[in-house]
Amino acid sequence: MERNKRVDWVDAAKGTGILLIIGAHSIRPDMREAQMVCKFIYDLIDSVAIGMFIVLAGVTYRMSGSWSTARTGRFLYKKVRTLLFPFIGYALLIYVLFSFAAWYPVTAKIFRGTEYAGMAFREYLWLTLFADSPYAAHLWFIWVLFWVTIVVYICDLLCRCWKLPNQKVLWLVAGVFYVIGSLGWRGNSIVQRVLTHMIYFAYGTEFSIHSEMLKHDSICSKAAVALSAVAMMGHDSIGWHAVSWYGGVLWQVCWLAVQLILIWGTMRLAVRLKGMKWLAYFGRESFWIYLLHQPFCCGFVGLLLYSRLGLPIPLVCTVCILLGLLLPLCAVRLGRWALRR
Repeated sequence: MERNKRVDWVDAAKGTGILLIIGAHSIRPDMREAQMVCKFIYDLIDSVAIGMFIVLAGVTYRMSGSWSTARTGRFLYKKVRTLLFPFIGYALLIYVLFSFAAWYPVTAKIFRGTEYAGMAFREYLWLTLFADSPYAAHLWFIWVLFWVTIVVYICDLLCRCWKLPNQKVLWLVAGVFYVIGSLGWRGNSIVQRVLTHMIYFAYGTEFSIHSEMLKHDSICSKAAVALSAVAMMGHDSIGWHAVSWYGGVLWQVCWLAVQLILIWGTMRLAVRLKGMKWLAYFGRESFWIYLLHQPFCCGFVGLLLYSRLGLPIPLVCTVCILLGLLLPLCAVRLGRWALRR
């Protein structure tokens, strides 16, 4: 595949992923507490969508070839510019806007007793960099993706210097990281997420090297995807908790396998949907849609319509999904128009 060229199925896969993520984020925590169906749908999407985006990041990383041709300084600068600057800039913007809203008497009444209540900047900064920020819980993905990409790039550099097989080394490091992150940490810290999500990135690099993986279509492959879907739905419906350390290890391995197979199935579907131009368009703009859709288009609107006004959940989710797509796209178009002017 040619470098620096859009790949239709990758854009379709990103478009599919961003639709799933916005759909999940339109379901607020209080909706999930009120309706088991909402919790089930949210957990099901959450189990696949973010991992799928990390996989696609691994696909584009290997396809671009910049890891092998660009100078180290140029590569790092590009990642800082495309990932770190938007992350920091948007995080600061969110804090300023929500701090003002929490202070202004009219909006302060809406935010009182919610995750958007006032917060000290030091606490917000700590939560954003090391855990989950209640103002913008989605930003952790961009922060984690930056560090995962840097770690993978360092692995590739060392393999190139020492003439080691980079894919084998990458899988070894990712596997060790996954075990450490799964068993050595509790909660959802950024460090744990970097450790556990690197294996998805490694999985994505395999798709760019072995594209035939997405063309393999047999009864066995369909059965594997179907069984994985059933297993995931069963887990999200019933739940399961390991009662021993070896049970915990076994469950982590099985759960990872289920997720990877489902992601593989979703990406195979995206290959068939690559002719849908609107889906590919969403995929091309997926980064900006992801960055801008929360909290203003989904979180705050959901709080206002559901928690404060008591509107039906289907209506609230529909409004949030539409706004989560349309407003970021309008903002991107307006920004690009302003830059051309």
